[in-house]
Amino acid sequence: MSEEIYDFVLALHFYSLYVTGFLMLFYFSLTQGSFKTEFDFIKKIRLFLPIYYLFLAFIIFTGSLLLAFKHFAMSFNTFLMIVCWFAIFALAIFHFIQFKKARRIRHYRVFRFLSFIILLCEIILLILPFGVTYL
Repeated sequence: MSEEIYDFVLALHFYSLYVTGFLMLFYFSLTQGSFKTEFDFIKKIRLFLPIYYLFLAFIIFTGSLLLAFKHFAMSFNTFLMIVCWFAIFALAIFHFIQFKKARRIRHYRVFRFLSFIILLCEIILLILPFGVTYL
């Protein structure tokens, strides 16, 4: 029974990682795409961000469940995944702060450039534990 639950949580964890990767790419297209008005740009991002943050939280939740199933045994890959997740979360916080600043001063060119760099770093950090594990 415990092995079935572990497999289920592992599948949820992997699928949430895939969905988060897709959401990062979608967020990338939202911030780098053209927009008709400032209101449309802000509205799209503000509607999207709760879903993005929900999946970031779901990754840490399923990851902590998996860690509990392994009796909190830390390997290098587990440590790397935790560090990458905290880095992604810190970048997401910084990104949101930059969005609020850009919205306040109504100047989005710098925000779009920072979005490009931040989301590229987040995508690399999301893929990094897979690359280390499977290469």
